Amino acid sequence: MSRVVLITGCSTGIGRNLAQRLARSGYTVVATARRTETLNGLQAALKLPLDVTEQESVNRTVDCAIRRFGRIDVLVNNAGYALPGAIEEIPDEQVRKLFDVNVFGVLRMIRAVVPHMRQQGAGRIINMSSIGGKLVVPANGAYSATKFSLEALSDALRFELTPYSIKVVLIEPGSIKTRFAETAQANAQEIFAYPDSPYQALYKKYREVTAAMRRQEAGPEVVSWVIQRAIEVEKPKARYLVAVPFPGRLVLHSGDSAWDFVVRRMFKIAP
Repeated sequence: MSRVVLITGCSTGIGRNLAQRLARSGYTVVATARRTETLNGLQAALKLPLDVTEQESVNRTVDCAIRRFGRIDVLVNNAGYALPGAIEEIPDEQVRKLFDVNVFGVLRMIRAVVPHMRQQGAGRIINMSSIGGKLVVPANGAYSATKFSLEALSDALRFELTPYSIKVVLIEPGSIKTRFAETAQANAQEIFAYPDSPYQALYKKYREVTAAMRRQEAGPEVVSWVIQRAIEVEKPKARYLVAVPFPGRLVLHSGDSAWDFVVRRMFKIAP
């Protein structure tokens, strides 16, 4: 049997593109989404409903894949979303929901799948992080906080699971042409519309900056290609930066002062 890959968040964007790519490449793909109708037209060996915020849903999906194929060789934790807004103004309930999907959802999947990988003596976990998990801009702090968390969890897991031949990889995309940014803006509509917000000027600039970034976005296929590479190489890197322009890569190695300078220029923030 070909390698079995379980992917979360396959309704659109990177998850859907990856499922199509791997299926065409001969992998046995288990594609999941909260609503299975969004998976119509997607080539996959198995399509399952999955809500990563519900433990029963996670257990049911993993058990179904194991019963059908006998193993899960690769887990791709792709499900996630963004919620722009100033730290002061995002309601606690929305921050908790964001962490429940982007962080605890990943933990639920890992805890459900790892025992099977350990039993079979091999496995690979691909966690979808972001350049936002390394470099933070104003009005994006809550989302970046979830990705910073995922970076730390993945680093720990990489050491903890090495004795069991389970490899853990982080994918760190830059801005990608999907519906992700559009959905993020929709999620923030209420926050951005607060009439007495002291951050109205920041939100206006945030929309301008993100719109400019979208004009230079790469397609999801560039991320899918890197993920497939991370699955197939014998010794994958701990991290793969994808579609991050050279200035961003340079700032990653230049320290906080360099990034502060870039952000102040982008958002016209006085020192």
